[in-house]
Amino acid sequence: MGGLIGSTMRWRSRLMLISGCLSACALSVPVFSYGAMIPYIYSYLWMQGERFDERHLNLHPSLFLIFVTCCGSLISLLSKFVNERILYALFSLGLTLAVASLFWFGKTYISLSLYMCVIGLFGGNVLVYTIGKATEWNPSKSGAANGIIGFFIGLSGFIGSFTCALFVNPNNIGMEKVYDPSYPSLGNVSIFASPDVYSKVPYLWLIFAAMFAALLIPSIIFVRSPTADEVCEMMPLTDDSFGDRIITSDKDYSVTQMLKTFKFYNLYIIVMTMSLALLAGSELYKEVAKETILDDHFLNVVGAVLAIANAFGRLLWGIFMDKVGARISLFLAFFFITPSTVALYWTRHYPWIYLIDICILSFSSGIFTGIAPALVELFGARDISLKYSVCLSGELFGCALFYLLSVGSVKLYNELVFLILLAAPCALSSVLAISFI
Repeated sequence: MGGLIGSTMRWRSRLMLISGCLSACALSVPVFSYGAMIPYIYSYLWMQGERFDERHLNLHPSLFLIFVTCCGSLISLLSKFVNERILYALFSLGLTLAVASLFWFGKTYISLSLYMCVIGLFGGNVLVYTIGKATEWNPSKSGAANGIIGFFIGLSGFIGSFTCALFVNPNNIGMEKVYDPSYPSLGNVSIFASPDVYSKVPYLWLIFAAMFAALLIPSIIFVRSPTADEVCEMMPLTDDSFGDRIITSDKDYSVTQMLKTFKFYNLYIIVMTMSLALLAGSELYKEVAKETILDDHFLNVVGAVLAIANAFGRLLWGIFMDKVGARISLFLAFFFITPSTVALYWTRHYPWIYLIDICILSFSSGIFTGIAPALVELFGARDISLKYSVCLSGELFGCALFYLLSVGSVKLYNELVFLILLAAPCALSSVLAISFI
């Protein structure tokens, strides 16, 4: 850790890391706060005349992540023709305007879904590019660098959860059961029927847009790729702490070469299940417990605490991965993720035990920050932004699976079956990590 932020690192490397932290914090607010926002958004849309199952809102973080994975390498690809800093500024501006536009256009489920795709398109490019540049500037400590950025990603959930609690529902107004006879299949629906709560949702988007603009400005000013000379200065050929795990000639794969290896597809499956664990922790904590824990402020506290747990998990897993490598780190993370996911079904009846359980899940899912370090360890730092984007596309399948399970399995069976189905791929990932990485 000291080597990462100490005297051996160039000031530009530190500046890039700080800029990456700020932009990652901004970009992750709508995703990692969405679990706290869902009841408020659903209440607002219901009062606008929209009628649908609340679980369909789980699609929106998935849409964001799908567009992140499908389009997250556009800046890297287009930078061959246009200055990367100009591209970064344009994508950052597009992200801010898209979020602000929800104040006027986020009044239907369809429009909210479309805008989440746009946010994923712009925000995904900024996020993937930022992580890629931070890794390029810190190649010998990529785990710690991504862990620090990951800490700020988790911190964004803390910021968003408290923003929701203090701005939208400061008086801790409870939810009410409502029934629309025109839609009997929905049954009794729990919403915030008070206009003092749901009417503030559009203004929440403006607050988030202002946060984006403020946090992205340093990155727009300072972000850039290191020159060839700077790369040579930052990454020595040998390192006493890491042995030959630093990039060597046989670990400098191109993207095409990486795609031909067996280890890449093992890592790809692991990334897919990472997204299941991440979404389970950040999006489900209110939905799973809303019938057993009726205090909305307590659930917002749960969201804030689990965001901090995830933030520290990202930081510590990144540092730990630098020390012991991807294999042991991934195995241990999924070893804790699997039982803590299933246990949510029982712990939700005991608020404080539930808080501890979901914090364990959220801390363990911080291993998500280990994707880029694992790629550097296994395949080298060359074209890391593009490699990261390709590997991150595993989220596409993870998000689709999460959405299908959250809507289908709960409706067909019950929450226990849903949680078991979520935990099963995580158990598989622990086996893949220890056996094949």
